[in-house]
Amino acid sequence: MKSKKELCLKIKSLKIKMIQTGNKKGMNHPLTIQISQKLDKLINEYMKLTQHK
Repeated sequence: MKSKKELCLKIKSLKIKMIQTGNKKGMNHPLTIQISQKLDKLINEYMKLTQHK
């Protein structure tokens, strides 16, 4: 399992990547949506980790 710090860093990095991709390719582009879905999974993982402790 990933640590809180590791998840935070990955979330921040992926958020930046999603924004950049959305600005270049559009918010409805499949790559932007794919990154958004990965980001959602990481955020859910982080929420589960922080709520149980």
